[in-house]
Amino acid sequence: MKTLGGRLVALTAGMLVVGMLLAVIAYGVSGLLGLEGLAYSLILSLIPGLLTVFAGELLRHRNLSAYVVLVGGGFRMLFVLLGMFAVSALRPDLGFRQFTVWLIVCYLVALALETALVLPPVTAPKPLDDQS
Repeated sequence: MKTLGGRLVALTAGMLVVGMLLAVIAYGVSGLLGLEGLAYSLILSLIPGLLTVFAGELLRHRNLSAYVVLVGGGFRMLFVLLGMFAVSALRPDLGFRQFTVWLIVCYLVALALETALVLPPVTAPKPLDDQS
């Protein structure tokens, strides 16, 4: 996943896989309202993740990846908070079990995935030969 497209696809695919796994639980707990809340949660978590991965690619050559993750986390928090208020206003019948629980889970999964995709892999330093 060295290309931007590969990282964007990896983030989207990861969120879809998690969404499919959570869909079984959401339907069992809350029925169709749970699936609707899960869908909103996936969308609210995926959009800022895609933007953060894109920004990370733009600033990768300046070694600003850690700052991209930090600013992306702040942007994600603002986007999800505003989205949560919008969904709550438009769909007041989606409560804690139908929406908020899935939003928290999707938020954390997306944050972990985007951090893994934006930050460069850590390489272990070469051991120094002891020449004493």
